[in-house]
Amino acid sequence: MNRLGLRGRIAVFFVLAMALALAGMGGAAYVVVGHELNSALDLNLRRQSTRIVRQFPVEPSVAAMSGACEYVAAPSCVQVVAADGTIESEHIPGFSLPIDTETRLLAAGSGGPFFSDITLDGHRMRMYTAPLRPGSVVQVAQRSETVDTGLRRVGVALVVAAIGGTLLAAAIGTLLARRALAPVSALTLAAERVARTRDPHAHITVTGNDELARLATSVNTMLAELDAALTSERDSRAAQQRLVADASHELRTPLTALRTNIDLLRRGTRLSPAQLTATVAALRVQSEELSGLVTDVIDLARADDPAAQRETPEDLRLDTLVTERLEVARRHWPAITFSAELTPTTIEGVPARLARAVTNLLDNAAKFSPSDGIVRVTVRDRRLTVGDDGPGIAAADVPHVFDRFYRAGTARATPGHGLGLAIVAQVAKAHRAEITVESEPGRGAEFTLAFPSDQDDSIGWSPE
Repeated sequence: MNRLGLRGRIAVFFVLAMALALAGMGGAAYVVVGHELNSALDLNLRRQSTRIVRQFPVEPSVAAMSGACEYVAAPSCVQVVAADGTIESEHIPGFSLPIDTETRLLAAGSGGPFFSDITLDGHRMRMYTAPLRPGSVVQVAQRSETVDTGLRRVGVALVVAAIGGTLLAAAIGTLLARRALAPVSALTLAAERVARTRDPHAHITVTGNDELARLATSVNTMLAELDAALTSERDSRAAQQRLVADASHELRTPLTALRTNIDLLRRGTRLSPAQLTATVAALRVQSEELSGLVTDVIDLARADDPAAQRETPEDLRLDTLVTERLEVARRHWPAITFSAELTPTTIEGVPARLARAVTNLLDNAAKFSPSDGIVRVTVRDRRLTVGDDGPGIAAADVPHVFDRFYRAGTARATPGHGLGLAIVAQVAKAHRAEITVESEPGRGAEFTLAFPSDQDDSIGWSPE
């Protein structure tokens, strides 16, 4: 289920809801129809018994006329039984209706009329026993195959209807999910287009006035401001970076509105609690991914701003920091095996920024590894090496893997925005370290972060 997109999950939940509803309605209909058929059979037996009881004093042959159970294919058969169990009406040996203690007690005047299910000559029958006169009772039985046949036909019809309804629900659910998430798809395509081309001219078509429309308007406003700023200050790299930071901050307003509206969905009445919870969780994951993109852009922009305040580096154990990041990576990527060979190593740097770089390297290796892959991490001689068993990097893409928003052909099908390795390169530059990559298509990639042996206080980072 987690591999499905939001659109697929909404469609699946809609189909499940409809399938459960159809199953519930079909089950209820089956029970009601069965009850009505059985009630009709019981009513017919009771009417025949009443007719026989009324006519028997003046026309005793009415019991024989109603059938002596000689032919079990007959609609019904009648039998008169005395208190001692003797059959007083015409009957054929071997075709008599069963006589039990309750029947004899009723003939003796104890108890009241009752229904029972019997089997006669291999046929299921429904029997009604009622007092006929003092000292005897009348038994009226009728085969119940008609009820069974009717229930089978109703069951088949309900199953066919449920299957048809589920298929129709699948089509409708897919259509509704596509239409409902069309604005989100437009936002995603716009964000990917801007990330790929760095051209904010193309805006999103806004329809409606709901929360997603307001989010699209905010994004259009951001793109318009970004376009105007890039046009007027194209020659100033620092100004461009500050504008990207401001534009990224502007993204937080629609993200906050999105989270607020997600929380409002918890009070929705159109979805079941399970569906609602799953939808909210999926939307929140997407909003957190957008928040991560905003944070990455802010980090990159502020780190390049020469006017930003710097952070003071400190001595730290690189192997200890990598151990902490490995624990986080193992929780985040449970299907990946992380093997580590860590030699105690002390360097000078900013712990938070180095932790971010190490996390990005581990996530990048895990993301491109197969589900049972191994990520090898080594700390030795002031060098951090992270290798994976992924598809590798084409030779034409190797020079660009640390470029911002650059995504190789093999990476376009995986989540991300092309900023993780750019941040690693920026961290390496700030620490006067060297980041390199060695890769061969089909045999994975190996990233190495090498720290110099003469680091000093020139290292620095801007705060968030």
